[in-house]
Parts: sequence; structure tokens; C-alpha cells
Amino acid sequence: MASKLNTQDVSTILSRLPGVGNEEFTEKERDYILKLAHSKNIRPKEAHDKSTGADMLEGVDIPRFVGRYDIREYQLPQEQPKYNVDDEAIQCKLSDIYEQDRDGLLEDGHDMVIASSTDLCLDPSAELLNKPVVEGERIVLFLNGGGFIMSDTAALKWFYLRISKELGQRVFVPRYNIAPKHVFPRALHDVYTAYSHLIVQGFKPENINLMGTSSGGQLAVALMLLLDMHKRQMVSSCLLLSPMLDLTMTQDSWERNQEICVLPHYPISDPKCLSRIYYGPTSASVEELDKQFRHPLISPLFCDPTRLPPMQIQVGEDDVLVDDSKEFALKVNKAHSQNNRQPYAELITYPGRNHFSIARGKSLLDKLYGNMRRFIDGVHNDCC
Repeated sequence: MASKLNTQDVSTILSRLPGVGNEEFTEKERDYILKLAHSKNIRPKEAHDKSTGADMLEGVDIPRFVGRYDIREYQLPQEQPKYNVDDEAIQCKLSDIYEQDRDGLLEDGHDMVIASSTDLCLDPSAELLNKPVVEGERIVLFLNGGGFIMSDTAALKWFYLRISKELGQRVFVPRYNIAPKHVFPRALHDVYTAYSHLIVQGFKPENINLMGTSSGGQLAVALMLLLDMHKRQMVSSCLLLSPMLDLTMTQDSWERNQEICVLPHYPISDPKCLSRIYYGPTSASVEELDKQFRHPLISPLFCDPTRLPPMQIQVGEDDVLVDDSKEFALKVNKAHSQNNRQPYAELITYPGRNHFSIARGKSLLDKLYGNMRRFIDGVHNDCC
């Protein structure tokens, strides 16, 4: 008889889920996962396969006692303005993709994950993407990372719901199209369109808390820069977790932390470079690419942050991206030195944590979510 999973095996699987961690799961949730594993005939040795946790949750509905997880398609809002930026090459790319979307020629559409913890006590008969259930409702617009080559996976369902539970807000996750099939500016266009869609649905910018992880942090700041370029009302705040803010990849921490972080690093002269995959095929020289990659919509580190909202950045000291965060926070706070509330960009670092361990483990997650709650409550209290 083949052996079955036990609680320890399930803990191994759950420990690999970002933003949750095995100790974060309740006994009821563990029992659910155990039954699910048995129904899929997962064996103990498979629990130690890093891909098993995500594969096991593929296509499985979140139980109602945890929360709700829906996916909805949406179209480009008619109110969304044409792009108008200050760089001819970037302008051409943005205009081209806008025209394709407007004319219905853009390959692959737009859809969005909506996650809501049961703690919010939403009307179970209500559609999650309807206008705010309560006037003035705050929401999280969450941009997931994945090196621009991954946007949303089944294993992240629990992460979205945990954010919803911890912050007491619904979480909206644009499933932006990814490279190498869809290159810049498609992902940025998708998240900008998602923001516009939420506004059309009735959500107010001052109640939207933007959150981005890793490459999603790059998209989060780039989205805010687009809002500023179009003189649209800004989101109320931005939470960044291990953000990738410099696609020139020239910060010292890429070399200093390479062995302890193990996030792949290729120079922009190499076609395998993540930045080049995101940017798309090009005949430009390395010198030209380096200059192009310094455009703020590609590397937000080089932006003018004067009109950005308050931000909180959390990152591990062993992350290859930690210098991105430190330099960006310094730049933001210098630009806002006349603001009475300092720091305008709050930087929180965690010793001994890298890009892959920053969102795992109960003790650290308690700090991460606690810092997020404190920051968001502070921002909204200051606005009221």
C-alpha cells in the first residue's frame, strides 16, 4: 500500500507558499489541504518537490471558510486617455499598444483576480468586482512579481487572501500579460488599464493602496509615474516588497549578494538578461540599451519622485535588490525633504533575508503585515 501524506508533509508543502508560511495556516486549513492532497494522490516524497505545492493547488477553489477568489475579464475603459510621455521611443511603443487595444486587435485580453477574506463579511451573493460594498471602501491593487515572465499562479491564492485578511481590504490582482510573448509596454499597459477599470467601477483613488512585489514593484512605481504624466489623481499609498527598481542591474548588491540570494543575474549585454527579455527584441547597442533602460517607466529608480504618494519599502539585507530600495528611498525622501511627515518613503530591512525568504516564516510575516497595517492606517489617518 502506498503511503499517504501526514501533517508534516503538508507543512513542507505549505512552507513553500509565499506570504503565508506553514505556521500561518489554521488547523482547519491544514485539514483541507491534507484532504486535497489525498484526493490528488500526492505522495510523501512529492511533498519535498518544490513544484508540488503550486501544482497541487492548480485549478482548486479556495474553500469558503478561507475567503473568496474570483477571476473577471474587463475591457479598456473608454475614459482612459492616450499615452503621452517624454521619450519618442517609449511614446511609440505605448501609442502602438494603445491603438491595438482600442481597435480590439490586441492579442490576449485583460482579466483580474479578486480576493476577499471571509473576515470582511461581504454579502455572499454580491459580485466581488461590483462597486464598493461600503462607501469609502479601501482596497489593495496588488501587482505580483515573477521577473515579468510570471504574473499569477494557483499557489498565490492563499497569499492574496492573507493580505486581504491582514489588511482588512479586498485585493485586486491584474493578471498582466508576460514576457517573452508580451514585451514592454504590455505589462504596464495592462496594470494601467486595470487601475482605470477600478475607477470606472466606482473606486476612488484616495482609497486605493497600491502594492507590488519584486518586478511587480517596478510596475507599481511605473504605474504611478504614468498617472502623474497624465495628471490623474494618485493612489493613496504604495507598499513595496523587495522591489526591482533599476533594470540596468548595476547596483552593487547584485554582485555582493549574488551567492546568498541566487536570483539569476545576466548583464544587459547578454540576451538572457531579464531586462532585455522584458524590453523585447532590439538591435540597439549595449550603450543605447543602458540609456533606454534608464527611462523612469523602465527603471523607476531614475524618476522624479516629487509627486509620488507615501511609500513603505520592505526588503532583505541579503537581497540582490536591496540597493535598489535603499537608493530609491533616499531619493524619495530627499525630494520630499520639505514635507513635515518624514520619512516619506519608509525603508525597513531584514538581516539574513534574501529575495526568496523575505515573505516566509511566521515571525517575519507577523512583522511584514504588522508594518503594512501600521503604515496604511497612518496614511489614511493623516488624510482624514
